[in-house]
Amino acid sequence: MDVTENPAARRSYASGLLAVVVATGLWGVGGTVAGSLFEAGVQPLELVAARTLITVAGLGVLLAVMRTPGPRARISWPLVIGFGLSVGLANALLFLAIAHLPVAVAMVLQNLAPAFVVAWLVLAGRCRPGVRIVAGLLLALAGVACVVELPSTPVGEVNLPGLLFGLGTAAAVAAFSVLGGRATRRYGAIRANVYAFAVSSVAWLLFFIPQGTPGLVRHGEQIGGILFVGVLGTLVPFVLFSWGTARVGAQAGAVNICLEPVFSAVLAWVWLGQALGALQLAGAVMVIAAVVHLQRQPVEERSAPERASLAEATV
Repeated sequence: MDVTENPAARRSYASGLLAVVVATGLWGVGGTVAGSLFEAGVQPLELVAARTLITVAGLGVLLAVMRTPGPRARISWPLVIGFGLSVGLANALLFLAIAHLPVAVAMVLQNLAPAFVVAWLVLAGRCRPGVRIVAGLLLALAGVACVVELPSTPVGEVNLPGLLFGLGTAAAVAAFSVLGGRATRRYGAIRANVYAFAVSSVAWLLFFIPQGTPGLVRHGEQIGGILFVGVLGTLVPFVLFSWGTARVGAQAGAVNICLEPVFSAVLAWVWLGQALGALQLAGAVMVIAAVVHLQRQPVEERSAPERASLAEATV
């Protein structure tokens, strides 16, 4: 039914869109707070682990309160473990990218995930590389080059670790989005993500326990920022985005891609003094335009499973 003809549908769509925008803003704030914590000496991987533990605890409480009725699907351990490890890897690479690059640049690179999905489908021969798809991928690459100021920076001075962490984030986001889509269809959104964050939490605990007392203990004065990143920068926006997506549909991904780097750029400029140059701003616009363009390609160029994979990579 057309939402313009149904008042209840219009209200549902408007509330869903508001939830998506608020979630996107909170993700942008969370990234900026994380950047300030790194400047204060907090280690990126320790913050990722804390963020993961806070999120799985919150999602676990939410799942217990919801008490979803009906039979539960049998757990597919390869799917759940793959989903969980890709979530952990995406979070780790994103925070490492933020530690090496301006927050907005890291967020732009992260949002290349749908382009990674399209590129993989093309390379695997599962998607016909039409002119518009090739043009979108080339525009995305040109945008990345501008975002990291490649045209105006000597190759030796390019922040290569930051660039690799950012591109790695996009690849990991694409992976966990596709795996997450499969897990969500099997277990439901909340339960699937409880499984994934539980796997990621166990992996982080196994990683840090042999290292002794975590460095976060020495940053007690930063506990407020750490809790903000975990609760308002991860848990709350995830729930809002999931709720909003159910009402807005695939457009939620495009809203997130377009707004998250904008929120991040403004906040990082005001809060951290990270101003982007004209070339970087142009590159960000190119990347966002390219990714949205790739999402809007005619359905004839992709089969239904491939379209689903692309849509899932926007989360």
